[in-house]
Amino acid sequence: MVATVALLVWGVVSGLPAWAGVIAAGIAAVVALVSIAVAATNARRDRRRHLYGDAYRTTMSWIEMAYRAYHAAPDDREFLASYHKLWEDVRYYEGWLLFESTELGYSFARFKDAVQQVCDRFIEQAWLERSEDAKPLTVLPVEAKPETFEMELNAFLRDSREFLSPNPLRRAAMRRRIRDRIKSEGGAHASGLPMTKPGGSELEGSISASGRTRPLI
Repeated sequence: MVATVALLVWGVVSGLPAWAGVIAAGIAAVVALVSIAVAATNARRDRRRHLYGDAYRTTMSWIEMAYRAYHAAPDDREFLASYHKLWEDVRYYEGWLLFESTELGYSFARFKDAVQQVCDRFIEQAWLERSEDAKPLTVLPVEAKPETFEMELNAFLRDSREFLSPNPLRRAAMRRRIRDRIKSEGGAHASGLPMTKPGGSELEGSISASGRTRPLI
């Protein structure tokens, strides 16, 4: 606004026609509005980039949780609290990404479900078998591989990159691709919070994920 007034005053003082000052002021206003729009778009993209990165990092924490369960001592009381916190965080990101975009939320839910199915089975068995004896350091069968969840992981990363693209054609192509996946795959599901098995208690060392599911799409 100040720059626009200054240009008008400069046009009058310099003896230029009034319309020249108006045009110059209009150009300055357009440039200012474009700059504001670009800054807002970049800020929104950065916020989304951090959100998607945090969602990815939290979901991949399931792998670390599997290693913790494998090496846990019988009296480990911190594991269950961490495990429940992981579930809370994952469900938060699951809902927030679905709010951001139905298509990206679906992609994340598929990724999350794939990691959960691999890791939770191992975590439950490892928790039941924990002992005081030290276990060897080894690679557990919960890492991202073609036979586990590598496909869903790569799909979510690709979908996130394309959703963040400034190119509207790439974003539209991403949405069409995932809508086709929803039609062919039937939608994603989210399990409930981890719960103790019937007849057991957390101190007795029994954990599992709830068998209830609810459709996201």
